[in-house]
Amino acid sequence: MTSDTLIGLLEQRSEQALRELDAAYGAYCRTIAGNILQSPEDAEECVSDAYLSVWNAIPPAKPGHFKAWLGAIVRNAALRRRQQSTRVAALQEELAESLPDGRSVAGQCEARALGEAISAFLRAQRPELRQAFLRRYWYADSLEAVALRMGWSVSKTKSALFRLRKQLKNYLMKEELWHE
Repeated sequence: MTSDTLIGLLEQRSEQALRELDAAYGAYCRTIAGNILQSPEDAEECVSDAYLSVWNAIPPAKPGHFKAWLGAIVRNAALRRRQQSTRVAALQEELAESLPDGRSVAGQCEARALGEAISAFLRAQRPELRQAFLRRYWYADSLEAVALRMGWSVSKTKSALFRLRKQLKNYLMKEELWHE
């Protein structure tokens, strides 16, 4: 089923839409939630919450890139559910050296510009580096899983991500989005 057909079913408020949503994207959603939450039960609850969010958002929302939009909803729901987890905290700490403090008022005001700058930075990277970065920091894959997916050693993966975080910090400084 195409995403346009699925969106049409959601707009019609058809309960079939939820079955089709799960059939088409359930594994994708459970993988995202499972990588963050590390619990199949928590991941399942998170996916159900995300489906409810999708149901409530469409209409009026009509996302152009449905799969990415859905993935963001699931990811955000999982992060909210497990915000205090040690795994997420460790990933945030790992990436924190490359990002400005978002807790300050100025940091909150710059959040949108920061997101756009990070996206621009990643678009300028080689596809394999961009994929490794996203697998690690968006999908919360372990270093081992990223290395396996990329066909790299864990050591090469750590080095590539370290260099990429350093380049990101320099880029953000150049864009005046990093304040030391």
